[in-house]
Amino acid sequence: MSNFTSEIESIFSDKGLLSKLPDFEYRKPQQDMAVQIAESLEDGTHFIVEAPTGVGKSFAYLVPSVIFSKTEKRKAIISTCTINLQEQLIKKDIPALQKVLPYEFKPEILKGRHNYICTKRLNNALIKKNNLFVDAEQEQLEKIYNHVQVTGQGTRQDIPFKIDENVWSQIFAEEGVCTSKSCGSENSNCFFQQAKVKLKDADLIILNHYLFFTLFGFYERKSSGYLFADDFAVFDESHQIEQIAAENVSPSVTKQQIRFWLYRLYNPKTQKGFLANQRFSSLANEINGILSENEYFFDEIEQILNSFRKNQFDNMIRVREPIIISDTYERTLKGLAESILNLVPRAKTDDEESELKNYHTKCSAFANTINCFVNQKLDDHVYWAEFSGRARSNTELCMSPIDMADYFRNNVFTENRLSVMTSATLSISKSLHFFKRSIGAEMVKESILDPVFDYPNQMTIYIPKNIPEPKQKQLEKVSDFFEQSEYEKNLKEKIFEYITMTNGGALVLFTNSRLLRQMYEELHEKLTEAGIDVYAQGDGMPKHKLLNDFKKNINSVLFGVASFWMGVDVPGSSLRNVIITKLPFDVPDHPIIEAKIEAIVKRGGNPFMELSLPSAILKFKQGTGRLIRNKTDKGILVILDSRVINKFYGKMFINSLPECEIVVEE
Repeated sequence: MSNFTSEIESIFSDKGLLSKLPDFEYRKPQQDMAVQIAESLEDGTHFIVEAPTGVGKSFAYLVPSVIFSKTEKRKAIISTCTINLQEQLIKKDIPALQKVLPYEFKPEILKGRHNYICTKRLNNALIKKNNLFVDAEQEQLEKIYNHVQVTGQGTRQDIPFKIDENVWSQIFAEEGVCTSKSCGSENSNCFFQQAKVKLKDADLIILNHYLFFTLFGFYERKSSGYLFADDFAVFDESHQIEQIAAENVSPSVTKQQIRFWLYRLYNPKTQKGFLANQRFSSLANEINGILSENEYFFDEIEQILNSFRKNQFDNMIRVREPIIISDTYERTLKGLAESILNLVPRAKTDDEESELKNYHTKCSAFANTINCFVNQKLDDHVYWAEFSGRARSNTELCMSPIDMADYFRNNVFTENRLSVMTSATLSISKSLHFFKRSIGAEMVKESILDPVFDYPNQMTIYIPKNIPEPKQKQLEKVSDFFEQSEYEKNLKEKIFEYITMTNGGALVLFTNSRLLRQMYEELHEKLTEAGIDVYAQGDGMPKHKLLNDFKKNINSVLFGVASFWMGVDVPGSSLRNVIITKLPFDVPDHPIIEAKIEAIVKRGGNPFMELSLPSAILKFKQGTGRLIRNKTDKGILVILDSRVINKFYGKMFINSLPECEIVVEE
């Protein structure tokens, strides 16, 4: 054992430096994880470790990361999935370590450019406000300016009132406009440039996965490090990292997105915009026609895509072959980009020149993305369209790699880079094979830590044996929405039965919003009469407000879907009952899932065993992991899906859970 790993082992011992913290308790799995991470950092090898809830994984990676960063003079990038974990690291864990570790280290949060005000753009917007904004927007701009002057704060999160997107778009630190050259660096009063200077001095940089992959990009790099020279990265909550990377390394474009940028150039209705200047008026006059072309192009695309629609309720349509459509609009956007570039000699300031070049880049990107989508230029990608907004009027053209394994092999797990990935839910039947294969990490060193909680005495599982199996509804006509299956009729009764068993304190997890809404409407009155308040996702209340109200009201129940399966941390008696309404299999008609299944079939594999089942088990583990959050928690886990005991694969779900008492009810 080296001096570094010995130091880490000592820090995590029962009488080590961490024992000075008030709530510290010695945990062997935590010490093991910290030592293993230290060894991988010292050896320069990538590492994946599953750390069950209660291990204390944040300290286990923060301590070796801090010490390695300081001794080796390498920045540590800590990437998380949720805001909750970021806040825990910044407000709780890191300040605690700064008190006890014999190393002075500087942490900083890295936010995207879109969060910062560029002081120069703010001042320019004020000067040109009559051209850029209508009266109400001008008032808001001045309000923002006054707030910045009084408080010295310059991020969107600092502004205590809602900001119009058009106003914000003219003052944030836009790429290509807010640069070190235009806004200075060391002594700049630009909030984004100030943040960049702070990052240069930071030892520990905290950001989210979405921003990490946006900044890191899709293309292979030969340089060492990820975001900074010779840095190393720790990815916590890495169970979602493949999906997040895929979403952020592929371009997409929407009708409203293009319309928004065209309005930024010039809005014919308000006669405001960047081109509302006598020097640029010739091009401003053309914007109205381009706006009409934008509407026409996306209307035409939608008409073509409707022929691929399986039923009238589809919000996504897979596009399997190039679309035969005129390239007139694509050429219009390219022509607009060139016309904008031709205006550069008329710019009176460097700032105007930067703004024009940025508009040129944006319009070119729109044209290229449309061309790429229509002609399906990227091999091994899946293409689809999504419809959203009122009357599904906004069309988004999307594309994504089918398999992200090569991307991770060629960009993340390279010899000249160093990473650690961790989460509480990575394994299936005590194996990391599925997770590692999905991200091309087959050769990466791994570890699975033992649970630390006393599950036999803290958790009991209830499974009703005779509840009908859930079956996928065929929604071919409107009346199909209102017909209840036998499963749904039984589900309502069972949810009520198990909620009242614990007198509330229940989190009920659904796999789709329709069923959540149906159960909420049918049970709300009955539960309220029983003295149990009901909260439901989708009621217009923000997630954090829902969770706070649920925590305070210990006899309440919370109905959740999607994001509530993960990242929900409610320790104590407020959550003593988790009800899984249905095993969380992905709907196989999502274009990405569909394309993955087709690829597996093509090579002779079994898509259910290789993709659908392991994906569902990992999400199931996430959901069930909401129940026991500390060593004093006690509660019941209810599984209202009889497939878990009646199907051959059911035991794989059960085996993914910690050992505890299971009650199968007739």
